[in-house]
Amino acid sequence: MSENNDKRMIADTGYEVKYAIHIGSREVLIAENMADPDGQFYMKAEYSGYEIIGQYDRIVCSSNYLAIMDRFVESVTRQIAEIRNDIECADFQASPITAEQCYPNDNGVDITGEIVAIKASALRPEYRRGDAQLVFVTHGGGARANPRSNSVFCYHINDGQQARFERHQVLGRVKEIPKWARDQIDFFQAIRELSAPAPAETEKVGGYTITERVQVGKTLFVLGENPKAPSPYVTWQRCDGRQGYDLGHYLTDRNKAINDLRRRANNERENLSSEKDRRLTERSRVR
Repeated sequence: MSENNDKRMIADTGYEVKYAIHIGSREVLIAENMADPDGQFYMKAEYSGYEIIGQYDRIVCSSNYLAIMDRFVESVTRQIAEIRNDIECADFQASPITAEQCYPNDNGVDITGEIVAIKASALRPEYRRGDAQLVFVTHGGGARANPRSNSVFCYHINDGQQARFERHQVLGRVKEIPKWARDQIDFFQAIRELSAPAPAETEKVGGYTITERVQVGKTLFVLGENPKAPSPYVTWQRCDGRQGYDLGHYLTDRNKAINDLRRRANNERENLSSEKDRRLTERSRVR
């Protein structure tokens, strides 16, 4: 468990994250709001999501810090148990896949539609094992031969979870694909064929290539990248019916840009939810 140096708020609740640990498919957090009018100063929450899309749930608030810490430990323990169960059920090596088990990651080769291994160092410690390294590549500028961008979009074969890696994080195509992974190829090929191409890979705005996008209601939030710009990353928004993007936030760090895009999308999602609740309340009053 590590203390978060950058201020991180849980949506617009007023709670600031103080501690967080990412274990398995979830991030478990403790947050604090000493100005809470009801005296519920402490919160335990869990965050799950893919890239910029995610949500907070399993939220508990209390005035008792130790009670919240108990719930935090319970959540972490539950995640550890789930990972242990996954390892016990895995039909593949528990040790990491090595470079000797793969063909070299040749940038001159298109890996779209291939099963590849991700470098163990690119995964969190609990996932540095053979079954968790195997992914099926669906698309991405970084998946192409002689890539001009880095994004490699894929699915983890062991659990079907979506993921995004950089091309340099790919160890290579696996020489001997285990049977349980081969049996999944038809399924993932079908997903790839049904998936729409990623227009964000080729859309350019003011020298920035749009690499990520999230639609929330009538508002589209995007992330642009331009490695030659003083601020290589920017997040914008665009409302339906308008031309172009506006309200740009320019940043120098990609992780901070991803977090900014996530925050903007989550704030809009919270606003839409609040508006829906308000309308439902007004309707109930009329009745």
